[in-house]
Amino acid sequence: MNFKLRSTKEGLIYIRQSIILNLKRPNALEGAKVLGKPVIINVNHIGFLSHNMDGNVTFFMANGFEISMNVFHNEAEEVFNCAKAGLEKEVL
Repeated sequence: MNFKLRSTKEGLIYIRQSIILNLKRPNALEGAKVLGKPVIINVNHIGFLSHNMDGNVTFFMANGFEISMNVFHNEAEEVFNCAKAGLEKEVL
């Protein structure tokens, strides 16, 4: 597993665990913690891609979660767009 981000033809995005800075639901009582394997998300569940209050690149999910990552915005945007289009893409 050499990739940081990967999109699939099915519209999934794999996020390598080591680049995740924070995975939380700001309005919930408890945050979520990620350990070990990649996080897999469906691109259709992403509300938008932007920077959070700390300036980190973040996927803002439709269910209220925020996934902040240690990647460049253009890398995350490229994988997001490829997943939306049903194309495979890896960012190393």
